[in-house]
Amino acid sequence: MAKFEIPSRMRALELSAHGNTVKDACKNLKVVARDVPRPAKGQVLIRVEATPCNPSDLSYLQGTYSVNRPLPTVPGFEASGVVVKSGGGLVASWLAGKRVTCAGQSPGDGTWAEYFLADAMGCLPLRKGVDFEQGSALVVNPLTAFALLERAQDFGSKAVVQDAAASQLGRMILALANERGIPIVNIVRRSEQAQMLKQAGAAYVLDSSDNDFDQQLAKLAVDLNATTAFDCIGGNMSARLLEALPPRSQVIVYGGMSGEDPIAKSRDLVFFRKNLTGFHLAKHVEERGVLWVLKTIRQVQKRVETKILHTDFTARLSLADAAAGIAMYSENMSQGKPLLLPGKP
Repeated sequence: MAKFEIPSRMRALELSAHGNTVKDACKNLKVVARDVPRPAKGQVLIRVEATPCNPSDLSYLQGTYSVNRPLPTVPGFEASGVVVKSGGGLVASWLAGKRVTCAGQSPGDGTWAEYFLADAMGCLPLRKGVDFEQGSALVVNPLTAFALLERAQDFGSKAVVQDAAASQLGRMILALANERGIPIVNIVRRSEQAQMLKQAGAAYVLDSSDNDFDQQLAKLAVDLNATTAFDCIGGNMSARLLEALPPRSQVIVYGGMSGEDPIAKSRDLVFFRKNLTGFHLAKHVEERGVLWVLKTIRQVQKRVETKILHTDFTARLSLADAAAGIAMYSENMSQGKPLLLPGKP
């Protein structure tokens, strides 16, 4: 392992209070000086090269995410970097000096800092063909895309429907579905998003603002026998998806972009035997185990190397510029996410 000079202090982006909106929360994000943490046995210290802002981070900033960290705290759930110190233990010692991707939702500080203390079991080495930028976003979206499609296939679905299809995750689901030959109906909110997805190879794109959207969706769902829908919006969209699908179908809710709880009509649940269920990546990983993660991340990295999967970043920000960039991202998330570069001046 090469010798890295580890400072005693580091810069970190600290959240002092949650906000009702992302913009309000970003006013409570400040760059502060903190002690560089020391890894215990089974932990590693990572010099963070890149760390993205995901929709789950926006939920956390507003205090609506499942993870509850004592304030003030450093946000961030995902990063790439170099392991500069091991706290001991077989896996932690093996990771020393390696380029890694990591993700975690521990009660401790997150990844939006120059250094991050990670559980060694939550870190995976990066392949040579994966740089730090793409490597920083290998876990949350790609694993979710793989897991959702696995859920649909386990359910026996021959085709699927997804809303928020123009998002980063939506485009990953589209790419994987196309690769596997699974027909997918993609729902967007604007015509320019529809055009973008068609250029990316989408065969079926519907605009939810069209007057006949529900009729179009129901016809496609029946014609394609789409018995699973991935719902990132919630609220009334959950009911619209459920109503459009054939009997004995399922809607998997994995987000709440509308800010409203999912709705379902009794007749769909009772008479047509449809299901409204949920998905949370952390729980899915717990159920599938570390071998599933290792296998899936290997597949993800191969597809990143061959450009099948790709994360778009609209801005590369220093910690000092991060709050303003995150606030802008919250207003137009389909264009790409901001990437924080803690080492950037």
